[in-house]
Amino acid sequence: METQNISFKLKNIELIQSNITPIDYVLSPDVIFKFTINIEHLINIKDNLIAIKPNIIIFTEDNDTILGTLTASLVFEFDNLSAFVIENEIKLPLDIIITINSLSISTVRGIMFSTFKGTYLHNAFLPVIDPKAFNIQ
Repeated sequence: METQNISFKLKNIELIQSNITPIDYVLSPDVIFKFTINIEHLINIKDNLIAIKPNIIIFTEDNDTILGTLTASLVFEFDNLSAFVIENEIKLPLDIIITINSLSISTVRGIMFSTFKGTYLHNAFLPVIDPKAFNIQ
C-alpha cells in the first residue's frame, strides 16, 4: 500500500486479549451495543515498524457495565520511518495515520466477530467508523 509515496505493508496480526463478563440475565434481541475505542501506536524506528493496538470496550446503551473487551495488535512495516523523524519526534502524514487506524479498526471488527461468535456478544458488531473522527495527537 502506498500513500504520499510512503510504502508499507501489514506484517502481523495478533489477538492480545479478549474477555466476556459473565451475566445472569438475557440480553434483549434488539439490544443496542455501544463501544469505547482506544488506539495506541507503538513505534520502532530502527526496525521500521509501527504496532497499532486497538482496545475495544463493549457496553449496552442502557447499562454501563462492561460486557466485554478485546485488544489486538497489528504491525505495519514501513520502508523508511527514520525519514519522518523531526526533532526526535516521528511526524507521519495525517493520511497515513488515518489509513493504518482504519485498517486496524476494520481488522478488529473481524477479530471481534470471530472471537465472540456463539456468545451473547455475537451481535455486538463494531460499527463502521470514520477514522477522521478519532482524536489524533
